[in-house]
Amino acid sequence: MPRVLSTRKVGQSHHQQIGESMIDWVEEDFIGIEPCVFSVNQPRDILLFTSQNAVKSVLNNPASAELKRIPAICVGIKTQELLAQNGWTVLAWTHYAKELTEVIQQQFATQSFSFFCGNIRREVLPTFFNQHQILFDEYEVYQTVKYPHQIQQKLDGICFYSPSAIESFLQNNSITTEVCFCIGDTTADALKGITTQIVVASQPTIEATLAACLAYYK
Repeated sequence: MPRVLSTRKVGQSHHQQIGESMIDWVEEDFIGIEPCVFSVNQPRDILLFTSQNAVKSVLNNPASAELKRIPAICVGIKTQELLAQNGWTVLAWTHYAKELTEVIQQQFATQSFSFFCGNIRREVLPTFFNQHQILFDEYEVYQTVKYPHQIQQKLDGICFYSPSAIESFLQNNSITTEVCFCIGDTTADALKGITTQIVVASQPTIEATLAACLAYYK
């Protein structure tokens, strides 16, 4: 029976998905999220979120009721769902930040943006805004904290959901023959030069990552 490590503890629905599969499933949180204190004095035309964690942090802010009156765009279907569930009008969403820059260029190039992100964020969106002289304010609303664990068991596969989780895992472990199941291209890119044993999920969700893993060992 293959032993697979998930680098985050998954939810009840995910456990049902794993269900009766012939996999020895191991879970450990390799990163955690800590909300930051922040204030938004003058929100821009559109709010921009690149993760569910950013949405959750903004929801905890005293200004969240006011911010819900401003439409949003975002990266990720789960981010879109969380925004919609909490009363936001979501004008557009894409799977990746690069795709979102194309949407902004086509549909929102004359707008300004309030960009809510974590302390470990990629340069794709800020670079795009600067190159196209699009006005934006950036708010760091959460921090990603690494929880390195040493895994003693021999693993056949590892599920990774972010580049930060890969960094955290590699602090106390190495990747040799394990198959790495990645939530998306950005996470897979973080494994370049480390392994070629990479399977990328069909879309960047936990469910799709688990599905890729289950299909591999079926």
